[in-house]
Amino acid sequence: MLPALAAGAAVWSLVPVAIWWDGADARYFAGAWQTWLWGSLVTLLVAVLALVLAPARVVATMADAWQRVNAWRTAPFLLAAGGFLALLTVLASLFVFSGNPRNVDGFAQLFQARVFLAGRLWLPPPPDLASFATLQMIVGPARWYAQYPPGQSLVLAAGLAAGAWWLLNPLIALGLAAATYRVARWCTDEPVARLTLVLLCVSPFVVAVAGSEVSHLSAATLGMAAAAAAVDVGGRRWLLSACLAGAALGLMTAFRPLDAVAAAVPVAFIVLGSGRGRVRALAALAAAGAALTLPTLWYNAQTTGAWRTFGYVALWGPQHALGFHPVPWGVPLTLTRAVARSGLDLHQLNTYLFDLPVPVLVLVAAGFLAGRRALGTRDAVPFAGAATLVGLLFFYWHRDVFYGPRFLYGAVPWLVILTARALVLVRRAGRELMPGVSAGQAAAVAVVAAFAVGLAMITPGRVAAYRRATPAFSLHPDRDAERAGIANAVVVIPDGWGSRLIVRMWTLGVPVWRSNRLYAAIDACTLEQTLDAAEGDSPARGRLLATLDSLAALRRAGLPSDATDDPNLRLLPGVRLPEVCLTEIRFDRRGFLAYAPFLYLNTARLDGAIVWARDMGKRNAPLFARYAGRRFYRYAPSTRDGPPVFTLLDASGGDR
Repeated sequence: MLPALAAGAAVWSLVPVAIWWDGADARYFAGAWQTWLWGSLVTLLVAVLALVLAPARVVATMADAWQRVNAWRTAPFLLAAGGFLALLTVLASLFVFSGNPRNVDGFAQLFQARVFLAGRLWLPPPPDLASFATLQMIVGPARWYAQYPPGQSLVLAAGLAAGAWWLLNPLIALGLAAATYRVARWCTDEPVARLTLVLLCVSPFVVAVAGSEVSHLSAATLGMAAAAAAVDVGGRRWLLSACLAGAALGLMTAFRPLDAVAAAVPVAFIVLGSGRGRVRALAALAAAGAALTLPTLWYNAQTTGAWRTFGYVALWGPQHALGFHPVPWGVPLTLTRAVARSGLDLHQLNTYLFDLPVPVLVLVAAGFLAGRRALGTRDAVPFAGAATLVGLLFFYWHRDVFYGPRFLYGAVPWLVILTARALVLVRRAGRELMPGVSAGQAAAVAVVAAFAVGLAMITPGRVAAYRRATPAFSLHPDRDAERAGIANAVVVIPDGWGSRLIVRMWTLGVPVWRSNRLYAAIDACTLEQTLDAAEGDSPARGRLLATLDSLAALRRAGLPSDATDDPNLRLLPGVRLPEVCLTEIRFDRRGFLAYAPFLYLNTARLDGAIVWARDMGKRNAPLFARYAGRRFYRYAPSTRDGPPVFTLLDASGGDR
């Protein structure tokens, strides 16, 4: 059964169904196949040369190195491996991501952290909303807060209070390492557990996400902590172990509720396999889990007004839920799209999990097929841990890539356990291939070569790409302002024309979930003129949504334009633009950055020594009037490709 599941997942990950059923770019798959082809050839060449030139020495060296790893006492090994993962997490935060948030989810959660540090759950929206509103923040008539459960914002708040948002990440990564080792040892044996920990440390995907601000690391750690506590349910302290496992699952709902549901399945498998008393243990686990879920439900009630309604449902509507139905943005989820997107998830695991020049799920399948006679009942637990999250996401409509298939991060520790188990099974299998070298030993040499090739040829380029991506996200305007001696000021940061149009829709009462669709359906110039009319005329404002719906129904979205650097800007071809639209284009041509990553530099009440706001151009005057008595600056490039500088502005928003 398990080898068949592994083989099925490998096949699913290789067949490019997403091209046919979900409109995925065929060039992405072609690039991956090309990498695997050349990478496999290089790996095979390295392995063959090693086995031909010095087979006994290569095998003996690898065996000696592995024996040394297994000879370490458990505590020092855990401390060394976990500490190494924590160090890599710090290096990723500081040197790859420049100590800055990189994901739209994190932008909102970091500002929510500021709200928590101010002793509040939510704030009233500021009167100049367009100057501060960002995506993933709920901007209701009375409350302004992030759409997410509170867990990650509390972690980020603790980091900010200590000096930097990323300070807790290394400790959480250390916890992930310890919990994953404990679970792997219970599922298999000591050598597999140690190899699991080694693989966890050399996974670029694990390290990159761990060094970021998003909630996946915290959720994965709690999920594995629950499983690690559950493995002791069969002992004398079964009640404590069950309660700890349930508590971890309950806390997990404050980070990623869907991941918590998925994590409960392998935990239940572990408890059910613990022997006598398992019904009582499950009851204790469920009670503790329910109790620790209550704070999140209470938070929902205080913010959205209903304990069962999470913020993202309040923001995007019931279409955000699982299932085959219309979705908040993009195309509706169907059965065929679900098959395609899940296959793409698995394909991306092949690509990103270890940066291997061969598909990792193929290695897993090969290992379980080769060692199928050595499998036990506990080998099913990592399969359950990985497959449950994949299965739940089958019914989820949204996907994106953040250093890999981030929605599967909670399943990654289980996948690493499966990989380690498969590699050990391969090493132990096979007859003698050449004098003194078995087929399993030769396969182990090839696997080591594959990891070496991937880490040497693929990972450096990927890390460099992460570092170079979105240069605006690497800026530190707060540090630049301190060096420039700027204080008691309002600093505006320019966004693109499209972002300004969207936040203006929000201020005019267009729901967030509708604004995305409307922006995608109406060209920028027509939208600009329509919003101008609504801002200056109350009757036009009252019928704005109906007007926008009528314009969207005309299906005149325009074509991508190179008028500015914004790749999402669309204009109607062959139409002479009025001056109001030309003004917006000239505004963007000077160069723009992105405001959302820097919202969290503000205090929660927007009353710090420097107030950081979105540059709304000619619409800055009300913002500046609110902060009369301060100096006003724009932080933006002085030339289109130049570095950002501070430009002093007058109270009307013009350059001095």
